[in-house]
Amino acid sequence: MSRQIFVLLLCYFSITFCFNDDETDHTGCPKRFSGQCHCGLSDYKAWKPDRKVFMTNCTNTGFTDSSILEYIPSQTEVLIVQGNRFRRLQWNIFGIWENRTKLEVIDLTNNQIQEIQGKTFHKVSNVKRLILNHNDLYIVSTLNHPRIFSNFINLEELHLTNAFTEQVDSKWYLTDLKNIFLSSELKKLTKLHLEQNEIWEIKDKDMFCDLPALLDIHLGDNQLKDISFSIKCLKRLRYVDLSYNKFRNMKDSTLRNIDDVFVGTNKKIDLHGNPFHCDCELNNFYDWLKQERDTDFLVNKREMRCYDGYPEVNSGKRIINIDVLDCAPSTPVHHFDSSHTSHYAVTSTLLTILIIITTTLLLVILWINRITVKEKFSPLIENFKTSLQYSTLEKQEEIPEVNV
Repeated sequence: MSRQIFVLLLCYFSITFCFNDDETDHTGCPKRFSGQCHCGLSDYKAWKPDRKVFMTNCTNTGFTDSSILEYIPSQTEVLIVQGNRFRRLQWNIFGIWENRTKLEVIDLTNNQIQEIQGKTFHKVSNVKRLILNHNDLYIVSTLNHPRIFSNFINLEELHLTNAFTEQVDSKWYLTDLKNIFLSSELKKLTKLHLEQNEIWEIKDKDMFCDLPALLDIHLGDNQLKDISFSIKCLKRLRYVDLSYNKFRNMKDSTLRNIDDVFVGTNKKIDLHGNPFHCDCELNNFYDWLKQERDTDFLVNKREMRCYDGYPEVNSGKRIINIDVLDCAPSTPVHHFDSSHTSHYAVTSTLLTILIIITTTLLLVILWINRITVKEKFSPLIENFKTSLQYSTLEKQEEIPEVNV
């Protein structure tokens, strides 16, 4: 009897829980969202241009507890949660019981996220687009969780634009990011966005080689000066965005690398918006651009401009329209000043050495002849002391004159 009562109570609480969870308000969302979200069919052209999708949109709601996301409607296809304050994403933010079979897009842009725990994402096997733009992620030291994306087995797009904290240099977190790629086994990832992350250099040549399906790499608006990572290992590569970085020139080895990967293919690379320095040092790159061969792989080729250079009229011009690339003339005054400074430095050094040697020799000679020196100088010292004593006595005997 007691067992039957227990079963009935369990069923009752389960039904009550499910009913309350599904109860919605005028927004179409569960009441626990306090009317701050919107749930229902909506346009999301960026993902499904041909039809409406069921979207749960919680933008600028002021939520601070990421566990609220466990209660999004089960029919949600696109989840947009922007402009909140989730400093730390908790474990299993979408719950542990219900499979989110319809969920394909998760947008967590601008939520001040600093940490994503290793077990944050669960039941997300059908998600194809994950957006974490404009957050403050720490993925180093104790906050490094290499398998944070391991449950996204069908993930195709990973958006990490301006996603990482500026408190950690990119050379540190890029190492951990590569470990995340490796440990999460993102075998179906085709698009990777890493714009605006203050990346100065990618030292690991195999940085992206653990992403075999990768088609597009977006590295625009960073601080890169060269292509130091391997692109040959990406057999399916289609597009590399390196616009608005800090390229001043292109090494011959880099140009050969680009030729090997892009010439004669449908692959594209974008280098426009970089501050090229157009003087005689750019001749090889200029000749490379002007070669009579297929250069359609250069996206926005006509928009590649000189930031400065010599002659100065090159500044602001399109590189393909440059007529002259000269070397700036040497300034004689600078050569004279440099030579004069160098000569002065050598002279000063030799003089200092000579003074030290002379002083050392003099001290050695005085030490060796210290007895003779003492005999010679002792009478002089005694006479000096005596004269000081007489002077003191004379001063003491003087009677000050007093006026009455």
